[in-house]
This record gives sequence, C-alpha cells and structure tokens, in this order.
Amino acid sequence: MLTRTNPTHRGVARLQRSLERLSRRRAPRLPAPQVLVQAPEESFEFGAVDRPFHAASAGKLLTATLVAQLVEQGRLSFDSPLGAVLPASDVAGLPAAPGVDVATDVTVEHLLTQTSGLPDYFEPRRGHDTAASVRGAVEHPGCRFTPADLLAEARTLPADGRPGERFGYSDTNWVLLGRIAEEAAGEAFAELLRTRIFEPAGMQRASTPYDATLIADDLTDLDVEPFWLGGHELSRAHAVSLDWAGGNVVAPPRDWVLYLQALRGGSLISHDTLAYLDRTRNRFRQGIRYGAGTMTLRFGELVPLLMRGLPEPVGHLGVWATHVFAYPEQDAYVVLNFHSDRAMQQSFMVHMQIARLLARR
Repeated sequence: MLTRTNPTHRGVARLQRSLERLSRRRAPRLPAPQVLVQAPEESFEFGAVDRPFHAASAGKLLTATLVAQLVEQGRLSFDSPLGAVLPASDVAGLPAAPGVDVATDVTVEHLLTQTSGLPDYFEPRRGHDTAASVRGAVEHPGCRFTPADLLAEARTLPADGRPGERFGYSDTNWVLLGRIAEEAAGEAFAELLRTRIFEPAGMQRASTPYDATLIADDLTDLDVEPFWLGGHELSRAHAVSLDWAGGNVVAPPRDWVLYLQALRGGSLISHDTLAYLDRTRNRFRQGIRYGAGTMTLRFGELVPLLMRGLPEPVGHLGVWATHVFAYPEQDAYVVLNFHSDRAMQQSFMVHMQIARLLARR
C-alpha cells in the first residue's frame, strides 16, 4: 500500500526520510524536490506539489501526442517525408549526409524516434557549438529563439548520420515536429497544445510562457519553480525559448498526472497509437530505451542485483532532472522535479525507491 498517511508502511517512511535528508543536504538555494506519486486510491506527496515547474524535455510527450492526434485525423502519416508536410523554407539547407535529401528521405517517424540524422543544436557534437546550445543559453540568457532561429542554428552544424541508421537525440527534430503540427492544423503550436492537450486533459494551470511568440519582456513575476542548468538559474531567462516544441511546458505535478491519465486512458489518442509511441526502438543510454517520443526506464539494467524485475515506467525525462512517467501495469503515475541538471542521479535514486514500492502493490 502506497500512502503517506500510513506511518506503519516502512517503505513509504523510508522514502519520506530519504527525501527529507536529501532536501537538507542540497545547495542552499535549491528547493526541495517536488514528488507526486498517484496510484488507485493512494498517493504520496513531497515538496511543493501545487507549484508549476518547467518540465524541460518531458514536454516532448505532449508534442508526440499532438502529432499522433493529427496522424489519426489523417492530416499526415508517420511515414510522411518532411517535404510533404513542411514548406521548403523549413527544410532547405538542413544538414544532410552525402546522398541524402532531407525533404524526401527524412520522415515524421524519423523525427519522433530520434533517428533523422539531423544534429542537435542544444548539445551539438564535440568541436561544434550554437547560440542555442547549453553554453549559449547560460552565457546569453537574454536571447530569444523562434523556431526559424533554431533551425538556422541547426544549419550551422554537420549532419549526424543517415536517416534511420542510428539513434541520435536531437532537439532539432522537435522544432520540426512542432512546425509540422502547425502546418497540418493551421494554428500556432501553443494554441494547439491548449485546445488539444491542456483543456481535454483538464490541465487548468498548464502554459507555455517561454514560447518566443508569447514570452513577456519581463519574467520577474512568472509563476514557475526555479531551475538550474550548469549551475545557472534560468527560470527568468528568455533563452529558455530554445526549448519550444521540445519541452516548453510549465505545469504543476497534479496537471502532469492528469495528462498521463488522459493519455493512458485513451481520451487523447487511441490505445493502438499509444502502443506505437511506447514501443521501444533504440537505446538512449544504459537503463533507458527510446520509442517515438517516449522513454522506458529499465531499472534492472542500472542496478541489476537490487532492481531486477522492477516495473518499467513509460514517459520522459527532462534535463533539470524532471520525470513524467506512467506505470501501466500498476495504473500509477510518478512526477518528479529536482530543479537542476546536476541532480539527475539523485532523482533516479528516488525514482528507484518509488518503483520498488509500486512493485509491491
């Protein structure tokens, strides 16, 4: 049984103590983690679970869901080549391996599965950099990036490979997916998220405040938890607009659970389409498999002797140690925000504790 109101449950008590110790040991400015676990008739909460946080790349789940909706409506297909779903101005000049035509050889599925061969402007390969990279965001926090700006940054990099041949995590893919959604639906990406994801899922406090078309000149009063990248706090930085369709969603943990429940429950996309997104294709890194805009965690690969046989949640991670995951077999949901890229290991240790508790239900 997973409930914070039952002090006799030793596993839950240990989790509570672990989070309290971790919170005391964190850097002075770093807030306590936000932790929400929701299971049938049971829950666990720690930290400011009613506060909105920027989920970073965990927001890729929503972009994948939006594109999947448009596929179900017949506006495009997963096999559509980019030239069939985007104007030439978006595709022209994108880096390509010898003999590759991005317009005809790269498909929507390649983008979703991170196998397009297009480089990542946010974490480019060694020896290269962009204004929209990790370094660029930290050194020039006042920069704003439109989708066109981000694609222009990607054009300065060499291709990572041929489409379909290898996995290469790239935020460039997600700028293109956001633009594909806009072209297919004839509406701005932020509006599509609001009408097709936030409202149907009941995410009343979800927003996209860092979208370059919406971002305020002064972010002082923005209602969002702080987050750190490379030791720099960026919650008031216009450069966060570099995320766009790759994860630019702010919402409290309860709203993220509502989204996951709507997604898994079939009210956003069909169960067959969800199975397509969930199906793992490639290894992101040890213990993490990538599907089509989804990550599956395999804790047994991380700590084989202790974590073998644990459930394998499906969802996505974000760079400042955010987790948005569903446990389909347990009908449970886990949302974590540890506020900093330097807290990823801590966040995994806590998530593994939660997985062990859920496995006992």
